[in-house]
Amino acid sequence: MNRVSIKIVGAQGQGVNSVGEMCAKGLKRVGYCVFGYREYMSLIKGGHSSYQLDVSDELVRSTQTRVDIVVTFNHHGITKNLRELKEGGILIHQTPQWQFKDKDDLEFIESSGIKVLYLPTEDILQKLNAKPILGNVLITSVVWALLGRSQKELKTLVEEQFGHKKDLLAQNLACIEEGFEYRDEHASDFDIPLPEPNEHWQKQLLITGSQAMGLGIIHAGCRVFASYPMTPASPLLSFIADQQNNSHMVIKQAEDEITAAQMMVGAMHMGTRAATCTSGGGFDLMTETYSFAAMAEIPAVFILAQRPGPATGLPTWTAQGDLLLAVGSAHGELPRLVLSVSDSQDCFDLMPEAFNLAEEFQIPVTVLTDKQAAEALFTQTHFDQAASDVRRGQLITDPKELAKLQSVDRYNPSIADGVSPRWLPGTEAEQFCAQGYEHTADGSFDESSENTVKQVDKRVRKMQTLKDRLPEPELFGSEDPEVLVVSWGSNKGVILDILEEGEITLSAGRGQGSGVSGNIGYLHYTYLWPLKPERFERLAKKAKKTILIECNQQGQLGMLIKQDCGLDFDEKILKYDGRPFFFDELKNAISVHAS
Repeated sequence: MNRVSIKIVGAQGQGVNSVGEMCAKGLKRVGYCVFGYREYMSLIKGGHSSYQLDVSDELVRSTQTRVDIVVTFNHHGITKNLRELKEGGILIHQTPQWQFKDKDDLEFIESSGIKVLYLPTEDILQKLNAKPILGNVLITSVVWALLGRSQKELKTLVEEQFGHKKDLLAQNLACIEEGFEYRDEHASDFDIPLPEPNEHWQKQLLITGSQAMGLGIIHAGCRVFASYPMTPASPLLSFIADQQNNSHMVIKQAEDEITAAQMMVGAMHMGTRAATCTSGGGFDLMTETYSFAAMAEIPAVFILAQRPGPATGLPTWTAQGDLLLAVGSAHGELPRLVLSVSDSQDCFDLMPEAFNLAEEFQIPVTVLTDKQAAEALFTQTHFDQAASDVRRGQLITDPKELAKLQSVDRYNPSIADGVSPRWLPGTEAEQFCAQGYEHTADGSFDESSENTVKQVDKRVRKMQTLKDRLPEPELFGSEDPEVLVVSWGSNKGVILDILEEGEITLSAGRGQGSGVSGNIGYLHYTYLWPLKPERFERLAKKAKKTILIECNQQGQLGMLIKQDCGLDFDEKILKYDGRPFFFDELKNAISVHAS
């Protein structure tokens, strides 16, 4: 893959995101696939944050650890991020009179052929009589020039945004011209050439996972969204709230997570599609409502955006540590569905399916995402919004059918698949009681042992019916693998980038340096509970080695697989430092563990 990586770093509030987003939008428009990755501390201002773009003429779905250009707003970025530069990379800094005094830094710069460019942003803005905020455009223009792109492309982008403000537009255009002139004058031999653009990418979307999920929720016919802000679920709430006038949904920022969950379940009970989103700590508070939804057999959709825990943990970083929480949350034995998105396509496609399955089986559904999937920037083909598959299961709305119903039909324990008819309060039908106590067929309170067994069995029977309906995990690569890789969630993009590059090598013992990508299979789990291990069992018997890849310390998917079918993994690649797997890092790890 012809990949160029750009990393913008600095303190929160200095404009790191603005430069990253401007570069991303401009590069996509001229014909490049862009993948964006953000790091930031849990501070409103200060700390050290970054916005990295990996750019290619081919599909790119991951981030690499080494970059071609580092742009730093302060001196901390010089010391913290210098060694992330590739050989021949460029460091752009804005710290006046900076001198490298560390011997190791000087040696690294010389041995790696690093080029250093000082950009006197404040002086140039004073010369132009421009406001400090325009420094973002100036910085972007220098990067744009180093990438070999034209002024016209960048000016067109700025004109679209500020064309209605003539004075501001003129200042922006002046900053672009000055940035190009500065590069020509002070760094004419500095450049990081991009591959030839591919017009295919010009027409695609540039979208975060949260935005894609929000569109998927709207597309699913959701009419109520209740939530309480909690990173990394907050961007989803913000996006859906911003779309309120377009979608005409009811958006409610509740006073806490308990209220948000109960609003959602109440709306679903009345027949309105509704959802809530939170992170781990908020989901803990929602679990009593989760359990109630299962007992009363009310459809419910919970979105759990994972971050490292326990407690507050690392609130602005990523993890896959809540799989066991999602599978084992809420008290008692209850039917549930747990699925996970992996990228922007999943975020859109899986939300309608989450609502459909919740209603068809009258169960709570947990949709797992994480900070990486929620906040990464994807180059995305346009979503298919023409096709809309709304399945409401056993919901009875026809007046003639409603008239035939009896109260005991609602929770009839003799139903073979456990899914009984459902009708809405206020309709012309017999009444039933929807409650959290154990109940008889019409919902009346009953603690007898005979009734308890019947109702528990009824609810649990849904799980086998649901399991039979779910698709098997998806296999990429070899159908007869020598090495079988298994993972889930946002790891999918980086694993596919590695496999499709086709340059995984094995260490000594199996032919050092030999490409074996054709003998590697990747089994990706989207539906995590109830678990379908059969395909894994078949492939594991063929493979010489099985490798589990997860962003948690325990290997939680591996634990569920072993619990279900008794098979363990030969090797595990686990990461739990709050960062996702990076392309080169994981590629090396797979090569070592596969040998």
